[in-house]
Order: sequence, then structure tokens, then C-alpha cells
Amino acid sequence: MTGTAAPLITVVIPAYNAEKTLAETLRSVSKQSYDKLEILVVDDGSRDGTFDLASDHSLTDRRVRVIRQENGGVARARNHGVREARGLYIAPIDADDLWHPRKIELQLEALGKFPEGRGVAYNWYAAIDENGIIFGNSRPVLHQGTIFEPLLRENFIGNGSTPLMPRADILRCGGYDASLRDNGAEGCEDLKLYLALAETLPFVLVPDFLTGYRFTKGNMSSNAYRMLKSHALVMAPIITRYPHFTRDIQTAEFNTARWYFVKAFLGKDFAQVKQLAPMMVRKYSSRLVVHGMQQGWRQAKRILRTAKRVLGKSSARPKARLGSAPLPQPGTAFSDRFVATPAREAISLTSSPMVDNE
Repeated sequence: MTGTAAPLITVVIPAYNAEKTLAETLRSVSKQSYDKLEILVVDDGSRDGTFDLASDHSLTDRRVRVIRQENGGVARARNHGVREARGLYIAPIDADDLWHPRKIELQLEALGKFPEGRGVAYNWYAAIDENGIIFGNSRPVLHQGTIFEPLLRENFIGNGSTPLMPRADILRCGGYDASLRDNGAEGCEDLKLYLALAETLPFVLVPDFLTGYRFTKGNMSSNAYRMLKSHALVMAPIITRYPHFTRDIQTAEFNTARWYFVKAFLGKDFAQVKQLAPMMVRKYSSRLVVHGMQQGWRQAKRILRTAKRVLGKSSARPKARLGSAPLPQPGTAFSDRFVATPAREAISLTSSPMVDNE
């Protein structure tokens, strides 16, 4: 932020029985190039060695502080960290995810475009497995500015370990909704907060894959039915306030359900398939028909565009440039990206053309 002192940033790490992954997460946080950090590990009633591991790390990195609470779920743990935080901004990260060493630095630099730095910064993510190996990545969208409507249609931020958010505005919005867990619908607490922030704050994108988002069979995002229930509860009051968004929200729900169904089928997770199939037929049968027709139409349009290019009459719209960020390579370690993007090159990405939704 030009003309102001470097702000303190609080990293909040909710941790429950995370002894297998927490050390790697803490290392990725401690190695951030922006070092004015307060690192809070909130032990959510763990029954393994999580607390001792975090306490040991605090001996080698004095910025780390460990907080204990009775088990109350990830939202309560995050909220506890936000309340205890002294930083101007909050950077949450789950206890099994990873960051590129320059994530915080680049996000803070990007926030400098807003008056007093009051906004939210986010980036793309690489999907990693239990060994930190990349197997996919988020769709590299280019939304920034006013992103409430695009975020209703698709949670392109995609996880709870990516944004950099002003602490005061998190508190103003009520923090993460712990009641979702109480209703058996834990999972979309982060999306609900992002939407609340997006109603009043601008967002800025750092167009690179700076978060390693870990997918395992045990994490919340792998429980499709619970996630869909959580999504429905989050969207219900929004539909009441903004009924003209009903169709967009229903389409987003269908796309989410379809994604989980296909993921479960291809992954041979037949328990999830059996759970989701009745809902797909009962709730989305008409949309499945329309989706099939749309897919056919898209294929026809692709064929038409190809034919026009062959004839030298291309009508394709120029695509927005994604900057020079290389796509994550499946089969490689997320840590390999740390040397793949030179420092100066990474900074230059923030000036790439974006889709501004003002």
C-alpha cells in the first residue's frame, strides 16, 4: 500500500486432528516472502498430536500462537481466530492446504489499487492430492471489481484457503456461519462469507495458481450431499432478497450437483452415486434434458467455428489474456511451482487485462 506502513496480516489456521498435514501447511505459511504475519493455529478439540505439533512450531517461529477450543467445527474455529487477530487483514488457510511463498505479498500488492486497500484479493488454485501432487486446477476466471452476481453463479474462489480479507469487514458481516454445522450442512461457510463481502466490497484477482487445495476422501468438499444441502441453505435467504437471481442460483446448484455426480461416478465412489442419483432424477430431470441439448448445440457451434476458420472467416471473439502464469502440470508437486514462476514475472501478472464486473 503506497504511502502507508506495511500492515500486519493474521493467518488463521483451523486445525482438527491435522497432525499428518499441519507441519507442511505451517512451513508454507512461515516461508511467505511477506513476513509481517501473525499466525494463529486454532486447535478445534483435536484428539491427536495437532496441539503439540503446532506448539513445537511456535518455538521456531515466534509469530505462531496456538489457541485451543472445544470441538465446534471449522466455522467456530475460524471465527475464534478472527476475534483474536490483531492484523488488518485475515488470510485463512486450512490445515492441509499449501501456499506459494509469494501469495500474501502479491495479494497485498494487488489490494493497493483500492482506496485504503479496502477490498478482497483472491487467486486461482491447484488441486492437490494427499501427497501434494497436482491433479487439476480451478478454472482461470478473470472476475474482479463487483463480483456478487458471478459468484452467485459459480464459486470460482473455490475454497477457504485463498482470499485475503479485511478483518473489520469480516466482523461486520458476522464472520463464518457456524449454524450450518448445527443443521448438518457444514461446507459452504466460506462461500456465504464471500457473498456477504461481495455485496459491498470490490474484489481483485492475482492471476496465478498460488493455493494448493488438497482433496482427500475425508475432507468436507468430498461429501456431496452435505455440500449441496449447505449450498441450498446459504442461497435461500439470497433468493428471498433477490428473487430475480433465482434462475441463476438454481443453475449453479444443478451444475454443482452434476459435477459431484460425475466426479463420484468417474472415481467409482458408488456410495455417493447411489445417494445422489435419486436427487438428480427427482430434482433435475428437466435440466438434464436441457443440458444435453445445450451440449449438442455447443458442439455444433464448435464445428461451425472450425469450419469458418478453415475458410478464413473466423468469427471467434478474442480471448482475454491470462498473463504468463503457466497452468499447473498434473503429476508434479505443488512445491515445484515455487521455482517455475520467477519473482518479477509473478508480480507482472497482476497487471494483466481482466474482466471487470463494475
